[in-house]
Amino acid sequence: MSGKINNYPDKKKLIQSAFEKAFKTFVNKTILKKDAIILYKTKISTIEDLVFTYQIIKDKKKDKKESVLTLNVKFDQKKISNFLAQNSISYADVSNISLTLLPVFIKDKYISMYSEDFFYNNWLDTEKEIVNTNDVLISYNLALENIEDLQYINSIKENLEVIDIKKLTSFNDIDNYALLLIYFTEGKFRAFLKTSIENKEIDKSLNLKIYPENKKKMYEVAIETIKEEITQIWKGQNLIDINTPSFLDFFLDITRTNDYLKLRNVFNSIDLIENYSVLEMTNSHIKIRLKYRGKISKLRDKFLENKVNIKITDYVWRAKID
Repeated sequence: MSGKINNYPDKKKLIQSAFEKAFKTFVNKTILKKDAIILYKTKISTIEDLVFTYQIIKDKKKDKKESVLTLNVKFDQKKISNFLAQNSISYADVSNISLTLLPVFIKDKYISMYSEDFFYNNWLDTEKEIVNTNDVLISYNLALENIEDLQYINSIKENLEVIDIKKLTSFNDIDNYALLLIYFTEGKFRAFLKTSIENKEIDKSLNLKIYPENKKKMYEVAIETIKEEITQIWKGQNLIDINTPSFLDFFLDITRTNDYLKLRNVFNSIDLIENYSVLEMTNSHIKIRLKYRGKISKLRDKFLENKVNIKITDYVWRAKID
């Protein structure tokens, strides 16, 4: 953030602007678009209350009239969860992923692919302008030119939307991918997406804006629209229902005296966990009840990320600290 700092109120206003920017970044990354529009209106007093801590990492003069203030802002995850629950808004527990894209442009029955396709040639252009790549949920790779896929797509060009995406060799051994069909026919501009992200397949159709006097703008706006739609798909697959908490009883096998202390630190670092309590304690194990929000598979992934091994036998969870 940069601005004029002549006195304390000026500096406070600049810090508040940084809070608002950080909050908007959080919203854009984790909240679906329809709910994000609501949260953009959040008052600064509310945002300030959601901040857990902040650190001024750079405070220097830009020129005689302006100062540059750089901050790290961290929000209180428990307060964020409660705030969203009060507004009946779910958030997405998402990680940054890489996705391989194959765009196909159909204009009046003529198919363009790879280097002949505007969308293939220009898809990555906007990503070059991004300063903080951590704020980008999806980084794209373009499928490499493949003669077999080109022949297969041309062989079924009259009915592309029923394509068997598993027959495209461009996506072999790739976890996350999307086939993008873009049509400009009979005065209509639309797109059809066939995606497979984290082993979940989703198809989506969308209409695109037409700018009759500016074809380049029309195509560029289409790229941004489609990228936003893919991001919404990824968020939608990972929504946490914060209004419906779940409970889990599990056992911690004790191997070292500080195992429970380490586990408590893990609990406190996982924002899905609302609270926990000890039900039983012996020399060999501790039985713990967790209250958490979201998918149980996500909770298990969080444990594994924090080097807590989970073994499930007959629906009983047993944990061990590495």
